[in-house]
Amino acid sequence: MVLEEIAEVIYAPAKALKKVIENPKYLAAIVVLILFIGLQFGYEYVQLSKTYVENTSPLIGELPMFTNATLWNNGTAVVLNNNYGDYFNYTVYAGTYGFYDLFTNYTNVPGPSSLEINATNSVNASAVLGSPVLGDPGNVVNVSCGADGFQNISAALKLVSPDSVPQNASLTLYSFGYSDSYTHDLTSYLSNSSLIGEWENLTIPVGPSASGWTSSGSPTWDNITSLSLEFNYPSASNISVRVGALFFRGQYESPVQSAGLNIVISTLEEFSLQFVLTWLLVTGIIYLFFKGFKATILWKPLFVAVGLALTVMVIRALINFVAAFTLPTTYYPFDVAFGTGSNVLGAISYPSQYIGLLNMQSQSAANAIISATSGFGDLVLALFVVSYVWLGYLCYLIVSQLNPAFSMTKRISIAGVSVGITIFLLLFFTIPI
Repeated sequence: MVLEEIAEVIYAPAKALKKVIENPKYLAAIVVLILFIGLQFGYEYVQLSKTYVENTSPLIGELPMFTNATLWNNGTAVVLNNNYGDYFNYTVYAGTYGFYDLFTNYTNVPGPSSLEINATNSVNASAVLGSPVLGDPGNVVNVSCGADGFQNISAALKLVSPDSVPQNASLTLYSFGYSDSYTHDLTSYLSNSSLIGEWENLTIPVGPSASGWTSSGSPTWDNITSLSLEFNYPSASNISVRVGALFFRGQYESPVQSAGLNIVISTLEEFSLQFVLTWLLVTGIIYLFFKGFKATILWKPLFVAVGLALTVMVIRALINFVAAFTLPTTYYPFDVAFGTGSNVLGAISYPSQYIGLLNMQSQSAANAIISATSGFGDLVLALFVVSYVWLGYLCYLIVSQLNPAFSMTKRISIAGVSVGITIFLLLFFTIPI
């Protein structure tokens, strides 16, 4: 009976609304609310299950941790410090945080900085992340680079002096101790002398399937505990190398996996609020119009009728839910994921106007995602327009049933303005529409 009443709004709206105004009962409107929340939850869940975001170690809010000089141990004749005058500047869009410098300082002194490795009149400059105790570099990193772990390590390096590239350079990852390690030759990455004095971005594959690593002892990719950097030159000189960024990446995880129950709770809160506020606002504005025109009006018949009219939101949510299954699986790099979220239409997106802030690799990924999901975004937008025009029409029928004496112009105006103000207020308070 109730479902028939809801379905009638679609194929015989005037008749359905007339009946509910004459005999207002909340049950049908409550069922519409429950259907809407359920479908919207499904809509968001399907989107999130097809969305994977890149994890980092350290976590994204602590990315500069591995460039904190106090966490490093210097090699022979090497001095380590944080340089606050020269650092790796990478500011991205971060959603509600606004614009965020990913590599702001992680030391006790405020301000961004880079790790500086200095050696005077030497052929070698090296440093170990950790504090060696009895031959153990310490458990500072503690990450898994196994099959399900991090697949890359990224660094931003600047060769400051001498005015020549190193004869050889290497990155070593330790597994428990110095005797168990993986070493990767960085010489080819730093062989371009024209880039001396410039930041060079390195992303190196790690893990069991990664090539270019030489193992020593019995290391395991499942537990990388520390690392070291070493730079060797053919003749003694004053060596200065700066590290602006150093972190593990390449592990992707769906928010469904990481957030779990929190998604259910936030979805229930968000979409319950969306429906109830839309219901109250449209009803309240129409009610005020009637009072302003000194026309007779009762709250309950109007409130129940508007609740039933919100069946259009259920139809929209159903189409969105089905359409979400057509979305491709998308992988968001860490710097793109930081600014990605659900827009006011409930679609997961990254603002295209901020893509230019990203590095070239992430720009390419963001553009590919936007291109792959643009059709879905267009559909969601079209459904938004159609649903609110449809809601405006149903509100026109409600006003007509409540006061047939109003002119057509007045009925259209009351319905249109009520829906328009509701949309404006929802957008103003950043509530999904």
